[in-house]
Amino acid sequence: MLFPVTFINVVPIQSLTYTPEMIADITGLFEREGLRVEFQYVQGSASAIQNVLGGTGLVTRIGDAEAMAAIGGRGDTVTAVAQPSQRSTLRVVSLADDPVRTPADLRGRVVGLASLGGASEALVDTLGAAGGLAESDLRKQIVALGPGVLDNVRNGRVDAYVDTMDNAILLRQQEPDAVVLDPFESTASGTQMYIASQRALADPARRDAIVRYLRAIQAAMRTVIDDSSLDRTLEQLGTHYDIPILGQPELAKATLRDYIASWQANGELLRTVPERWERIYDESVGVGLVPGGLDPAKWFTNDLLTAGPS
Repeated sequence: MLFPVTFINVVPIQSLTYTPEMIADITGLFEREGLRVEFQYVQGSASAIQNVLGGTGLVTRIGDAEAMAAIGGRGDTVTAVAQPSQRSTLRVVSLADDPVRTPADLRGRVVGLASLGGASEALVDTLGAAGGLAESDLRKQIVALGPGVLDNVRNGRVDAYVDTMDNAILLRQQEPDAVVLDPFESTASGTQMYIASQRALADPARRDAIVRYLRAIQAAMRTVIDDSSLDRTLEQLGTHYDIPILGQPELAKATLRDYIASWQANGELLRTVPERWERIYDESVGVGLVPGGLDPAKWFTNDLLTAGPS
């Protein structure tokens, strides 16, 4: 009998962000681990965490900034159990005639965000701190992200904006004057974490299910990595899911290769490197997400990645 697992996704599952989840589902890796996985979409990391705390979902995936704020800031009883994206998948976009190429270039700028209080704002704050800027040295403005968002820069509404890696890759192909800043060159923050409740981790059956879930995800990542052309991966995704970017195969492949690089940035799939986690904490303290003087080593574990079958 398959153990039921609900994964809480914070954007619709039909996104290359969730390629490991979709491949694990398509290829039967979840079933092989004795799991029946259901994907449940909620809007925003705060709702995702509440679903995990309340027991509706067993595991979710959120940004490291939200994880730091939840555990170190609010005292939510959750633990980071793996790090699927080990470098930021967000980008800062500007124009070549007045580019933002480094964090210091954000001084005096108006930066567009889809919303306040989430991963994008935390990223801008962290980049500003890396560039030696005070909070008052830049301003943030809500903008509607979409195909024409670069027009917000052209018409002077904002000087730059935060967008997804997928959109940034498309812009580089379609807009020769677009300049894209990769935060990984300046910060450790911007990664993603799998999060589970401490109550679930204390329950042997649910803890074992999380171990199996992560093992299936790791196997799915290896499957995609081994598909050097990515043709088979795109075919599998397209057969089972309606993902708009698959209509542009070369763009989809370029995006997936960036995701693959983010999966492997620490040198080992899903593993959280303690020194980088400490640096993420220090950056979070620097922008006021969490108080200083805490011990972030207690907020994550790699133990579930090495656990064997029950």
